[in-house]
Amino acid sequence: MTEGIKTTQYVIVQTGQVSGPSIGMIITGAVSALFSLFALIALGIGLSLGSLFGGRNFGWYEDFAGGAFGMGSSFMGLLVAIFIIYAALKMKELKQWNLAVVASILAMIPCITPCCIIGLPVGIWSLVVLMRPDVKAAFK
Repeated sequence: MTEGIKTTQYVIVQTGQVSGPSIGMIITGAVSALFSLFALIALGIGLSLGSLFGGRNFGWYEDFAGGAFGMGSSFMGLLVAIFIIYAALKMKELKQWNLAVVASILAMIPCITPCCIIGLPVGIWSLVVLMRPDVKAAFK
């Protein structure tokens, strides 16, 4: 029984079926982390929307997005990005299938990652590959 699983893992690794999606997930997580870090730094030094857009006053929205909500959502985005990168590394090693599926779904959610540009296509690609019976069987 274990001989068949080891052979399946070898074939999956050699054909690179999970390599592409896992690299895409790592890139998605890295870009998301950079966006979140930028937001945290900008909010931390007090950079406001008005100063970014030539002195325009955004009123209540600027206060809301620049306060605790902005900092909290940026921090949560950073945590999710780190989770996506971790899960993608485990996916590349063919470990923790459930974790890889959760990270693929998180990558597709808007406002967590650069969704429509990177996260959505990579998340779909990742889920399609992860749902293949031979790939699922190769995970430890």
